[in-house]
Amino acid sequence: MCEVINDFFDNTFNLHKGFFFTMWKLLISPGKVAHAYINGKRKSYSNPTRYMVIALAFQTFIDYWFKTTEVIKQDDYYSFSFLSEAMNTSMEIWNVKLAVEYILLTNLFNIIFFPFLLYLLFKPLKYNYTELLSTSFYFFPTILFIVMPMLFITKVLLNVYVTKEVIIVLFTAYLFWSYLSFFKTMKITQRLFRFFVVVVVFMFIRIVILPLVLSYLYLQTP
Repeated sequence: MCEVINDFFDNTFNLHKGFFFTMWKLLISPGKVAHAYINGKRKSYSNPTRYMVIALAFQTFIDYWFKTTEVIKQDDYYSFSFLSEAMNTSMEIWNVKLAVEYILLTNLFNIIFFPFLLYLLFKPLKYNYTELLSTSFYFFPTILFIVMPMLFITKVLLNVYVTKEVIIVLFTAYLFWSYLSFFKTMKITQRLFRFFVVVVVFMFIRIVILPLVLSYLYLQTP
């Protein structure tokens, strides 16, 4: 029985061959980890797909037992004067649903769509989509390892609700840190501008366009 369990964790999560080392390196030098994987130097680091699976499982476990994402329900989302009250309400409900009820699908959307924007904006560096996808398999899960323990500590232990603005700041701060270090061959001013455009477009699509489309398709009411 113990051998079966060991084989399961070995083949699925690869915990004892670099997972914690990979997570630590992704916190202090994320660009180096991503470049190592792309360049074929992979023995020291966990496979990005396995790393992502562990992160999503970790998030699911924390939220299932401690309902940490319920803090998101405490926030008000943005409204738009050119839309009806019913549409604004529906968009707010969809934003909460995407952040709480459909969080796994939302994370997968983020991980898959974000590198597509990077591919468009950073074409001069000649990275293909698959290479950029592997970076998001490393960087986005690391954000979960940062945010989920924080939500656990503040909600479960301190009974304090963290606003979505704090989560967004942590999210964007780590993305800037990781991708600016990854795209280090480009001038810093160009990196900052291009990545800023990527983040703005991504946030606009995630927070405005996606809930708006879902609201038109499936109007939600309280």
